[in-house]
Amino acid sequence: MVITKFGPPDVLQLQQIPQPQPGPADLLIEVHAAALNPIDFKIRLGAFGKGRKFPFPPGYDVSGVVREMGPDVRGFDIGDAVYASPSLVRDGADAEFVCVDARTAAHKPTTLDHLQAAALPLVTLTAWEALLLRARIQRGEAVLIHAGGGGVGHVAVQLAKHHGCRVLTTASRDESINLCRRIGADVIINYAKEDFVERVKQETNGHGCPVILDAVGGQVFDRSLDCVAVDGRLITCVGTPSPEIAQKLFRKSATLYFEFMGAPTVYGVRLESQGEILRAAAKLVDEGKLKPHVSRVLALEELAEGHRLQESEHVTGKLVVRVKG
Repeated sequence: MVITKFGPPDVLQLQQIPQPQPGPADLLIEVHAAALNPIDFKIRLGAFGKGRKFPFPPGYDVSGVVREMGPDVRGFDIGDAVYASPSLVRDGADAEFVCVDARTAAHKPTTLDHLQAAALPLVTLTAWEALLLRARIQRGEAVLIHAGGGGVGHVAVQLAKHHGCRVLTTASRDESINLCRRIGADVIINYAKEDFVERVKQETNGHGCPVILDAVGGQVFDRSLDCVAVDGRLITCVGTPSPEIAQKLFRKSATLYFEFMGAPTVYGVRLESQGEILRAAAKLVDEGKLKPHVSRVLALEELAEGHRLQESEHVTGKLVVRVKG
């Protein structure tokens, strides 16, 4: 399924294109499943568009089987089941085959099928980098995770709980609230019915949260500035600017982090970090400590509908695309 030009979901069309050829460090993966993230529709609308040649397939989560390898690849064999997040500036996984740099891939969790495994890579890389590498969460800290029922959010809640944090999260729809409850959130704030800033202050004796992860942006980010603790860490995955950042964070000696999981593959730096994170995440999955939530499985032919759903911002967990089987 390819993007034929930048625009609305109907620019997605099913076409035959040449099979990708792996480079020296690449795996050629036969795609069994892909998954959707907000970056998919943003790229369809023109993000990372410089130098793109049409048509090209989107899809930045993959689970599948290695069919070919470049001569520089180590640690994988033909026939291995793997999962990865394809580079945002290369062809994606909404196709029968995709190439990824082997350093960014890992063996698929053995306890998950391909549909479940495809739901994990991009959001896991985002949540892991945000909480463990940027914020460096500590046992006992209160962590506010916005949109805990979303793709990044539901993984972040589980990672924070695994590391001994007290997790507060926001949600509004019954499906999302129920998911947050199942995955162990300590406090679920229905932002449609109450002010999350006031509730956070109540839950933290007025101190605010030492760590806040925002994957929503806009007013949610702006208001998060009011409930970050002194010496706190606020991480945004959407890069929302706010004229109040300097004043409000400076007063609390707080730190703002930007989290963009695509940076290694876009800029060609520390590629091995993605493979390391996905290997560690697979271990957590197989130990029963991390579980993806798939809310709907789509056929490849239904990808445009998946984009519309993703743009609605009302997706719980992940939308997954069945490519093979």
